[in-house]
Amino acid sequence: EIAHKRLRVDKEEQRPRIRALFQREYDTLARLKHPNIVEVYDYGYDEQGAYYVMEWLSGDDLSKRAPLPYREACAVLRDVASALALVHTRRFVHRDVSPNNVRLTRNGVAKLIDFGALTTFGRPAEIAGTPAFIAPECLRDLQLDQRTDIYALGALAYWALSGRPA
Repeated sequence: EIAHKRLRVDKEEQRPRIRALFQREYDTLARLKHPNIVEVYDYGYDEQGAYYVMEWLSGDDLSKRAPLPYREACAVLRDVASALALVHTRRFVHRDVSPNNVRLTRNGVAKLIDFGALTTFGRPAEIAGTPAFIAPECLRDLQLDQRTDIYALGALAYWALSGRPA
């Protein structure tokens, strides 16, 4: 089974930039092969615009399942941390590690999804992410690195155990 992610752009002047970011998201995911990162298969265009094909992930995202028993929360966090370790070795920051972007499959695996806010280490041009999970350095226009996602992972841990933001 597969799923499609489709690009939607409302404003004409944003199309080239948003299309380039969408293509970059697919290209990056195609190079990030990891059991805890959503797998992508194909990129294309049709009459409705750009899309990519990815694996179908059964189950719910973490936002619908928290609070979790502590052992299950630890397993989810281990899976996400493992995925982030690969992302960080490539010198990328996910920037949106949040309950909506962690999919819990029916077979008990957590998968990190939605790499649209991905950026390289350094100072990004804009702020991106889910507010309760954004590290302070993002808001202070400082350099971003793996610590940015580790902050979000800590906020995710709180969410996984409590079902609410820190």
